[in-house]
Amino acid sequence: MHILFGSLDEDRKETDTMTMLHEGTLILGIGNPLMGDDGAGIEVVRMLAESKLPENVTVKEAGTPGWGLAEWIKDWPSVVIVDAICMRHKPGEWQRFDAHEVSFIASQGAFSLHESDLAGGLELAQALDLLPEQITLYGIEPESTDQGMKLSPSVSANLPGLVESIIYDFTMQTEERE
Repeated sequence: MHILFGSLDEDRKETDTMTMLHEGTLILGIGNPLMGDDGAGIEVVRMLAESKLPENVTVKEAGTPGWGLAEWIKDWPSVVIVDAICMRHKPGEWQRFDAHEVSFIASQGAFSLHESDLAGGLELAQALDLLPEQITLYGIEPESTDQGMKLSPSVSANLPGLVESIIYDFTMQTEERE
């Protein structure tokens, strides 16, 4: 679970020389399904994996990659990240963010080589100039991140709408290119 503030690409360097090894978009589900609503991102990508998406879309469960997030997202031109994020909304409400709208601030405000969250992973990717050209974040407000394998009813009820929105976004992008 993470907190959003500021703008992710305020300090971003433009790199025209970066070579992308992958084509299309990577959708990453972030979270720990053993910690209640923290598993929402994982559940969303599982639902997306069963949906009809364009051929150039790859869907993966990243778990809690921490500092390893930079390795997941490097070499992709476009990445979509889905995660439980504290946004001060009602539990289950979700929101779409583009990179220019948000930045991630490390939850504890401390730097550790042993443990990191999504914010730290994105900060590292930015520092190493590994951020993709396009990054989109979908955050869903958790109700409970207590130990347990079940999502709360408020989060579960809103996941189908979130999945539909992600699919709709890809459908619109495909139509715009044609």
